[in-house]
Amino acid sequence: MYMMIEDMYNLHKAELERFARSIAGNEKEAEDLLQETFLRAIHHWNMLQTLTNHSRRAWLFKVMRNLLYDLRRRDRFVTSIPEGLDAVNEVDFVSGLEMERLLQNLPPKLHDIVHKRFILGMNSKQIADILGIPHATVRYRLHTALKLLKKVYNNNWEDWNT
Repeated sequence: MYMMIEDMYNLHKAELERFARSIAGNEKEAEDLLQETFLRAIHHWNMLQTLTNHSRRAWLFKVMRNLLYDLRRRDRFVTSIPEGLDAVNEVDFVSGLEMERLLQNLPPKLHDIVHKRFILGMNSKQIADILGIPHATVRYRLHTALKLLKKVYNNNWEDWNT
């Protein structure tokens, strides 16, 4: 199997590298796309064996494009940590009363999700199961809440430290 994957890699590598560079944001991302595409090929080898060379090539390009779409979709939900904060624990920048004051600025739906996630330590699937909503909705609401908290925190930083 690995010999056949290697043959497929050698056959399509140059074209896939060009395509990856044309759609990716940088060289590293292009390399990651190429590598992940061939990892997927290994996992789907049984199916790929039934395809013609032309169909395998099309499958590889489609997988690479879809991987990039997945990356871009995931990037939309990444919330950056305010500068100067410890990246290991993104909620340690406030404590006790400050946290309560901050959370009071959130609508109840968002307050509940932030509390469950950061105070109780639950993950999005656990929260979704409790609330009876999709876990993607939990992640979106958490993202929204963090953006609101960051805005409120930055606006009130001066008041809280006086």
